[in-house]
Amino acid sequence: MDVMLEGKDDAKGSKVHIRMQQRNGRKSWTTVAGFPDQVRLPKSGKVLQVDFEKILRALKKTFKTNGVLIKDPDHGSVMQLQGDIRKEVAEFLIEVTAIITKDQVMIHGS
Repeated sequence: MDVMLEGKDDAKGSKVHIRMQQRNGRKSWTTVAGFPDQVRLPKSGKVLQVDFEKILRALKKTFKTNGVLIKDPDHGSVMQLQGDIRKEVAEFLIEVTAIITKDQVMIHGS
C-alpha cells in the first residue's frame, strides 16, 4: 500500500510539460521541460539516472528533426526540437521510453 501512495505522489509532483514556441513565420520549436532526473524501476526498485542525450538522439532520429539539450537552473534539462511535434513527442515518451505515464504529460496549446 505504501508503494502505491508513493507512485501517486510522484506522478502529481513531476509533470512533464510539452510546449510549442513560435519562432518566425511558420517555424516553431517543441520544448520538453520537467523531465525527471532519476527513474525508479518498477520491479527491482532501483533508481537510475535518465540519459537525456540518448533520449534526445532517439527523438531526433525518429522524427527526422534537429534538437538541443539546454541545462536550465530553474527547469532542469530542457529538450528543444525543431517543428511542432508535441503529440508525437508525448506518444514517444509514454510508449517507447515508458519513463513517464500518460497522466504525467501536459501538452500545452492543443
